[in-house]
Amino acid sequence: MRWFWIDRFNEFVRGKQATAVKNVSLAEEHLHDHFPGAALMPNSLIVEGMAQTAGLLIADALEFNRRV
Repeated sequence: MRWFWIDRFNEFVRGKQATAVKNVSLAEEHLHDHFPGAALMPNSLIVEGMAQTAGLLIADALEFNRRV
């Protein structure tokens, strides 16, 4: 199973910076399990989205010649 925490890039400057967005729906189960009664995105999943964004930025800088 693969989880992708990026839905789109708002900005992508090769080798410098990237801004990505994850559209969150209240239908996502992990929102209800983290803090019952308060639909909050767990910090670990936010960091995972940041890591995926950074990984693609680095992979692009390396011209996708190596696994990141």
